[in-house]
Amino acid sequence: MVVETLRKIGLTESEIKVYLTLLDLGSSATGQIIRKSGLHSSRTYECLEKLQLKGLVSFVVKANKKYFEAASPERIMDFMNERQEEIEIVKKEVKDIIPELNARKKFGKPVQEATIYSGYKGMKSILENMLEELKSGGEYYVFGADGGMRDVLGFYFKVYQKKKYKYNIRSKVIFGERARNTQLLKEYIGEAKFVAAEYSSPTDTFIYGDNIVLFIWNEKPPFAVLIRNRSTAESYKNYFHLLWKAANS
Repeated sequence: MVVETLRKIGLTESEIKVYLTLLDLGSSATGQIIRKSGLHSSRTYECLEKLQLKGLVSFVVKANKKYFEAASPERIMDFMNERQEEIEIVKKEVKDIIPELNARKKFGKPVQEATIYSGYKGMKSILENMLEELKSGGEYYVFGADGGMRDVLGFYFKVYQKKKYKYNIRSKVIFGERARNTQLLKEYIGEAKFVAAEYSSPTDTFIYGDNIVLFIWNEKPPFAVLIRNRSTAESYKNYFHLLWKAANS
């Protein structure tokens, strides 16, 4: 418990050994510390120096010889408070440079990546990430929807729709004609249009931001491919708008 807690506050294994050794021995010369801790002499000196910087070890000189002593254990709380103050300062500095970093990102090379997600948890993970990205008024588009999403997600399908409403996320979905007047449409929140049943597909294509997601619901387990590429997403959006104009209300 003691060692684990000291490790959590940022002390290394060797620093912990030296600190605990000094608590056991009291004021000690380096030779005693080396023998008791079992550490190499160079590592012991290094730890003593670092512990002094952290305010957890001090020394006095007697007859031209250094004697080291562990600070009171209460000093650990002071050390933690100092670290917290440093963290708060760094957090503020990071917050200040985020606009500059985002500006660099915008002018960098377009992001291109593809990721595969599998199973119920994978599907849910993609949708949760999408909701988070589109919070506060975003919009996404879907074509090829034929009910597979609701069948696979079960109760989460309703949760997902409610979150869309809560986050003010708009959606336009082109369903296969056989989805009309089904429970799926009763639970779905957003704009809907329809195409003839022969044009429906077991694969739902989602488009949002710079992303395209292909959900394959009829596989065991279901899986999805997330493609992140700005120009590809733009071409898919254009294609969707063309289909939307031609679809039936």
